[in-house]
Amino acid sequence: MCHSFKLARRRHTRLLDPLSWRRIQDMFVLWPMPLEVIAPKSCVRGSLTPMKHLFGCILLLFAITGTSSASAQTDGRSDLSKPLLPVRLEAHGSLTWEGFLGFGFRADIPIVQGGLVSSGRDELAVSVGSDFILLAFTGSNPLEIWPTVTLQWTLTVDDHFVFYPELGVAASIDRNGWQGVFPNVGFGARYYLWRSVSLMGRFGWPMAISLGATF
Repeated sequence: MCHSFKLARRRHTRLLDPLSWRRIQDMFVLWPMPLEVIAPKSCVRGSLTPMKHLFGCILLLFAITGTSSASAQTDGRSDLSKPLLPVRLEAHGSLTWEGFLGFGFRADIPIVQGGLVSSGRDELAVSVGSDFILLAFTGSNPLEIWPTVTLQWTLTVDDHFVFYPELGVAASIDRNGWQGVFPNVGFGARYYLWRSVSLMGRFGWPMAISLGATF
């Protein structure tokens, strides 16, 4: 029994030398944490029982695998949150207050990423685009073009849902030509499905309702 114990102890006395443990400690940026916190003395010096050797090495294995797993999860979340393009593209259908139907597009250009609210989860962007009104429930054939530019402030509620107010100007052009410049006021929301792909909705004026998607 004693002879077997000595053999087992001799096999486990020095799993890694102190210099190797110091290198592992530096990799995990734990300096100047005492070495014994991440590696019990049983793995550094051959003065304890084989059972304590085994227990200490199991703890170290859990620490290494846990750190690697957390790092991978964090990297995965950051990759999924990155937009597909430098600007956010939007395509939508439009309904005016007069009951006319059409479609439109936007390009949102971020100019400030975070910092306007204490949480830092906000965005200030310039949104440019146009709406084209082509149909009416009355059977008439309207033709209106509404180029627009707005300042859009996006506030994040959670990882999927954001909402935003916007304020800007919109020009009106119809069959009779130029009709003037008008304020563009809106309140919208986006529900993100993956990265910058989302479903969007907006309520405002001159477009009463806009529904579509962003990319």
